[in-house]
Amino acid sequence: MQFLHHGFGFLTGSFLALLGVDCFEHELTRRGRKDGHGNVKWSCVKISRILRNATYMGYIGYNKSKVNNFLEKKRSKNLDESTFILGKGDFEPIVTEAFWRQCEEIRKNRIRTLQMPSGEERRQGTRIIQHLWVRKLRCRCGAGYNRFKWRVLQDGTPVYGYQCNFRTQNPAKSFVEKNHLAGQKSCDAIPICERKLDLMAKQIFDKLWGDQQEAVSKACQMVESCLHTAATQTAKEQENVHR
Repeated sequence: MQFLHHGFGFLTGSFLALLGVDCFEHELTRRGRKDGHGNVKWSCVKISRILRNATYMGYIGYNKSKVNNFLEKKRSKNLDESTFILGKGDFEPIVTEAFWRQCEEIRKNRIRTLQMPSGEERRQGTRIIQHLWVRKLRCRCGAGYNRFKWRVLQDGTPVYGYQCNFRTQNPAKSFVEKNHLAGQKSCDAIPICERKLDLMAKQIFDKLWGDQQEAVSKACQMVESCLHTAATQTAKEQENVHR
C-alpha cells in the first residue's frame, strides 16, 4: 500500500513531465520503494503495466483476458486495450480520472504501429543495438551488462560505460544491509568504463597477436587474391555470353 498511495503519484507526475519509463525505474530503486511482492525490484515492463491499470483512477477493468473455448478453458491475455470494458468501482481512487486520462494520452502517442500485409495493425517494437561488450560481458552474479552514457567530453564526444543488469534493477548491497531487507537479492558490481575495456583488450591482443604488421599484410594479400579470382571468373562468364 505504500507504493499505491505514494509511488503511483510519482509515476504519473513524472510521466506528465515527459520523463522516460527507465527514469522511473532508477528513481524508484533509489528511493527504496517496494513492489507488490515486497521487493525493491523494478523494470520498464512492470512500470508500464502499472501505468495502464485503470484501477488507480477508481475503475474496474473487464475483458482483459479471454478463454479459447468452454472445453479446454485456456485463458490468454487480451492485448487490445480498445476492447476493455471499464466499470466505476465503489472504492476511493488514488488519482483523478482527468489526471489518469492525460497520462494515458501521452503513453498512447508514444506507441508506433506497424501495418501488416493482411491489414492488421500491430505495435512496432524497437530493436536494441547489441554492442560488442554487451554480448561479451557477464557479471559474477551471472547477469549480463547494459551500456549507458557515462559522461560527455568538452568537445561533445560521449563516453560510455557498462553496468550489471541485475544491479540496475535491484538495490545496492549496502542499501539492503542498511535497511535490513531480508531475502532481497542484490549485486554490488560497480560500473565499468568502455575506455578501460578497450585498453585491456588492446593489451591482450598485443601479447597474443605478435607481429601485427605481417598479419595485416597477409590479410591484404588474401583479399587481393580473392578480388582477382572474382574478376577473372566474371570476365570468363562475359566471354561465354558473347560467344
